[in-house]
Amino acid sequence: MSKAIRVTIGGKDLTLRGNDEEKIKRSVREVNLQVQHLQQTLREQSTPTLTVLAALNIAERYLDVQDQSSKDVQFVTDELEKMTQYLERAWRQPLP
Repeated sequence: MSKAIRVTIGGKDLTLRGNDEEKIKRSVREVNLQVQHLQQTLREQSTPTLTVLAALNIAERYLDVQDQSSKDVQFVTDELEKMTQYLERAWRQPLP
């Protein structure tokens, strides 16, 4: 059952609901770190704008990780296929 979790994101107090409080708090820390980083480089922007930019940065990183994960899975699949073919050829060869 989900429970209420009080957090602060970009200076705004929020009550979120979820089952994994630690994961929610880690996520909030990451968003706040991104907002703080953006505040240092984009001083003239409002907190809501910085929060949206932080969300976009995090989404971009997430998509990069997804893309890399897909490439890694394909690489491992290809390597396993090569090993399978090698072993099948070796199995068919007569012993000396």
